[in-house]
Amino acid sequence: MKSTRGMHGMRLNLRKYLLVLGLLVAVVISLVFSYLIWINPARSQANSSATSSTPNSALPDSIRKKVGDIYLPTNVVFNDDAKQYRLTSDTLDLTNYTKKQLVKWQYEDIKRLPTKSASTYQRYLHTKNALVLNYPVAVTARTVAETFNFKVSKYKSALISRIIIPLTKMDRIYLLDDKQEAVYMVGLKKATKQKLVALAKDKDNLRSEVTFEKIGDKYTLFYQDGIKVAQYSYLLNKETTGLFVNRLLGTNNTSAITAKEQDATTTYSDGAAMRLTIQKKTGSVTFNDYNSSNSRRNYSYENYLTAGLTNLNNIGVALDDVRYDCYDSKRHLLTYRNYINGYPVIAAESAGAYSILLTNSGKKRLDFSLYTLQIPVPSAGGAITLPNTRWVISQLLSRGYDQAKIGDIKVGYSWNQNQTSNQVVDLKPTYFVKYDNQWSDYQSLLNS
Repeated sequence: MKSTRGMHGMRLNLRKYLLVLGLLVAVVISLVFSYLIWINPARSQANSSATSSTPNSALPDSIRKKVGDIYLPTNVVFNDDAKQYRLTSDTLDLTNYTKKQLVKWQYEDIKRLPTKSASTYQRYLHTKNALVLNYPVAVTARTVAETFNFKVSKYKSALISRIIIPLTKMDRIYLLDDKQEAVYMVGLKKATKQKLVALAKDKDNLRSEVTFEKIGDKYTLFYQDGIKVAQYSYLLNKETTGLFVNRLLGTNNTSAITAKEQDATTTYSDGAAMRLTIQKKTGSVTFNDYNSSNSRRNYSYENYLTAGLTNLNNIGVALDDVRYDCYDSKRHLLTYRNYINGYPVIAAESAGAYSILLTNSGKKRLDFSLYTLQIPVPSAGGAITLPNTRWVISQLLSRGYDQAKIGDIKVGYSWNQNQTSNQVVDLKPTYFVKYDNQWSDYQSLLNS
């Protein structure tokens, strides 16, 4: 009996060793193939381009986004009879939900209303019993109209910072321009607001008291009693370099694409006007197109918004949580970011962001990352309570920072490498301050 049990145990141990050995072999083979693709993705993609590549003009609908998907307000405020509250939900995308209601309505044409002073503008901003949809950066009235499915015959180029939806007056909405302190009214022929009234009163939504305070030429949210924001962790997806070689350099003549490695950088070139540079350690991607045949000297802001969306789609990655976030009018630089539960992800090395620089001469530069947020996973930490906004500003001023250089402040998520897995990123809420035209975590400013 002992010898039979001994042989049975030996067989079990042998099976375990073979299973472990098989797994190790499979991992090694996977790593070898990954390494081969990594060091020469252009060749790998070129060999398969005849069957698997998709031209930029034929991106599937599941990837290609429209104006109303990307140029969308990012947060919702409810003005009750006395106070204002930012609404957030763990289960519902509030801006998308509101959009689905607004696109069903029937609209009249846009009209500009007289605003003789800042106090007049602020009265509209503080309209009682209303929802306020806020853009992180102003867009054109035409963009708003396309997003919410109505037409504008004039004021198409007017800048719109936010939308006011009165819940008691059934015949209108307001479009507000912070910079000019201008107010536009869009009449409603037909609108059903019951679901938006229910949204405003829903007790499952987290309410954080806010006020609108003017910084520079825009009004921004100041949290009165601080704000409690959940932490998140996400499994990372690393896109293959070959995807971007294929999409951005094109596949018509793959033999013309060359790859050059220097230190931790790989540069792909089409031999003419385009360069794709990959930073291996950080995953940062830079695409330069030096072709200057298409001048943008007569471009309007609307033209730049359209061109930015086209280039964003042409990168060829999923953009489900990506929103328009920032515009540098001097450089014609558009920035799009991942938004989680209405808060932007702001990180170094282009993580979670897509920057598109379009010069007057026709040249362009795209900056983004190989790494994208894929699947949320349980977070190790609970929600974080941030201080009130005025306290943050006062602490910066007490450290000697120049108030004139503070261009904006908002709550967002910082990008932090998970301590136990390099395939997971931790998103932690914090305040970001736009100081001297550069976004920085307020704690890093205070600590420096």
